[in-house]
Amino acid sequence: MVLLLVFACASYGCQAERDSPVTSVEQPALCARTGSDSVRDIFCAVDPPRIRSLLDLQLQLGLFIDESELSPIDQPPVVSLLEDSPEQALVMLNSSTALSGRTVSTINPRAILIGETATLAFNRGVQQVELLSRDRNERNLNFYLLRFEQACNTKPQGCSPGDLYTPRVESDWTNVRVDEDEDIKNTPSDCRQCHQRGREHAIMLMRELDGPWTHFFSCGDEAGQSEDIPEANGVDVLRAYFLAKGDEPYGNIPSAAIRTTFGFTLQITVNLPQPLEFDSNAILNERWPWHPERGYATEPLPSKTWYGQYAAFKRGENLAPPYFDSFPSDAGKLAHLTDVYSAFRAGEIHADELPDLADIYSDDQQTRAELGFQTEPDATPVEVLIQACGSCHNDVLDQTISRAAFNIDLARMDRAMLDRAIARIGLPLEATHHMPPREFRQLDPAGQQALIEYLGGETRAAEDDAMLQRAAQLGMAVESPTPRGSLEP
Repeated sequence: MVLLLVFACASYGCQAERDSPVTSVEQPALCARTGSDSVRDIFCAVDPPRIRSLLDLQLQLGLFIDESELSPIDQPPVVSLLEDSPEQALVMLNSSTALSGRTVSTINPRAILIGETATLAFNRGVQQVELLSRDRNERNLNFYLLRFEQACNTKPQGCSPGDLYTPRVESDWTNVRVDEDEDIKNTPSDCRQCHQRGREHAIMLMRELDGPWTHFFSCGDEAGQSEDIPEANGVDVLRAYFLAKGDEPYGNIPSAAIRTTFGFTLQITVNLPQPLEFDSNAILNERWPWHPERGYATEPLPSKTWYGQYAAFKRGENLAPPYFDSFPSDAGKLAHLTDVYSAFRAGEIHADELPDLADIYSDDQQTRAELGFQTEPDATPVEVLIQACGSCHNDVLDQTISRAAFNIDLARMDRAMLDRAIARIGLPLEATHHMPPREFRQLDPAGQQALIEYLGGETRAAEDDAMLQRAAQLGMAVESPTPRGSLEP
């Protein structure tokens, strides 16, 4: 079906006119800089609208899906920012390498709404919305991060899972703030460290540029996968989502629209080439090889393509790839949280009784490392530095900001800088200046202590310095480290 994303203020009533907590309407800092796009049109207006909910934002950007406009599917919903197409579309992922990725799952997906002039990415669990819009004058993509608070932020205990993982997180916003990538370039929320790594201009990213679009919800046979392969696909992911969420709208997206999405929609939208491709078809075929007499393997095998990319990440050559499995969640935890959320929808438990929906992944440390949540359990201090710190503290990213004062090439660092790094690594996870920031790959306790001792040492092996120097210089920005499928795990 074609998803018509319409400005529905006349039909639904502008929330800006409803009674809700007052938010600031002061123009953000980005308005003082040159630029012209649909996001600036809203927040840099003489009398900017009050954005108090996700719906307010979607209405202003023309990214609201009116369920009454949905029609039978006759072609995939498609949009291209490159061609200024008037059509809009939706994709949803059950796994993500974005900074909010550890909160994304089968039952808490990342929704990407693609419109004529803007694109919006949202998932519950975090108090933020990512935006991009094409500049009318420069024709480059401008990236923005909208952050907000809720009433629960003022409570001593903070916000509960019921505040963050239910429809509550989509409305009654306070302290709404919009920043451009320039404003957040020296913070953990920096979007350029992925979207502009090694490039002149930031681009929209997509790892999976071809079927079966392993981590995307799929509306039917579009997953492009043989029914004989035991691996779950996007159709299975979609079914698992509806077991938990039923017909509950997600991000103001009707369930009828969610049922129509698949990865091809985003594939034809992004700029090419992409810096790191997740070759989902090669990975799937390597995990489930087919033999003319025995058929498909009964158990998945390691994918040479995936482990090749993962090994390149551990050397500091490119960013870590998305996880190889279409169902990265722990099966037992997924089943439990599905039952719990179903009970919440049925009114059997209150929202405040919900557990943390982000605790849906395996507790196995190696699996969590491959998912991108932590460093490998047996990693050496040098490997920990590359895995946990190399994505931000390298030679490729902006060298004019304070973040660049620390570099994983330790031979350049003086004692004072190393001691400062030790102090920040030793801070509690919830501390403001803890390193790595909580959104990034974390250190297990043993790895943390080993790294602190290593940084506190007076000497290092020459091969350690050589490895760190190379990783710093590459900065995980090598776009095509090897041909597809050519590396051994």
